[in-house]
Amino acid sequence: MTEAEDRRIRLIGLDLDGTTLTSDKKLTDHTREVLEACLAGGIQVLPTTGRTQAAIPDFLKGIKGLRYMILSNGAKICDLATGEEIYSDCIPWERALTLADELEQYQTYYDFYALGRGWSERRFFDHLDRFNIEAHIETLVRTSRTPIDDMRQWIRENQASIEKFSMFFASPEHRFSAWEKLKEIPDVLVTSSVPNNLEINYHTCNKGNALLGLGKILGIPREEIMACGDGTNDLAMIKAAGLGVAMENADPVVKEAADYITLSNDEEGVAAAICKFCHLDISIPG
Repeated sequence: MTEAEDRRIRLIGLDLDGTTLTSDKKLTDHTREVLEACLAGGIQVLPTTGRTQAAIPDFLKGIKGLRYMILSNGAKICDLATGEEIYSDCIPWERALTLADELEQYQTYYDFYALGRGWSERRFFDHLDRFNIEAHIETLVRTSRTPIDDMRQWIRENQASIEKFSMFFASPEHRFSAWEKLKEIPDVLVTSSVPNNLEINYHTCNKGNALLGLGKILGIPREEIMACGDGTNDLAMIKAAGLGVAMENADPVVKEAADYITLSNDEEGVAAAICKFCHLDISIPG
């Protein structure tokens, strides 16, 4: 048995899209069984996602024993049992106004997350077909964003801290150019979860910090924390966790940083990794 296999795992952070969910956004019965077995055995398993709380599907919220969710790339941690927000690392609303002005210079769709859901100006929301967004992601955008007329007016009126800005690009060249410029801004962190998007969080906000923060709240040290992911917005938690697991379909930089590479998201790689390192004997039906 290797050192990684011999360690005790008590907390597991799981990215959703491209990791826990299949490419058609499903949770397989086998993966659900594995997650519920962990939770029943006292291992905290939780979504660690770029999504807002409103964008978490009911079939995930319904996992038996699920209590915590890390949302918007680590901007929030919610306790489902109490309904409380137990951790926050968001962009101050005043800074969000100036960032919105910065994003306006790029040829892109952009929206923002606040108060637990996404908000999109109608000039973008009504023309999603212009931004080369995959059909299943467009469906997610349409069902998880609320259309508004004016982003800046909404931010001024609500004075709510911003969890994340999300951007989609029709052109790979425009995306690359924007990433090169945005990553020079010192107080933001730029990552990506799908090939044609960028995601902007506060510079101290990432899934790794949030996962370790939850570990402190629960009294679980880094060495007993496992994380699974595929995108660059998962890189911080892959590095932060005592055991970082990359999917076979992961970005090369995520694979390079990981301690272990499991099967792809369409081959139930999350379930395979958990069974391996948490010593669960749950075979795939058939």
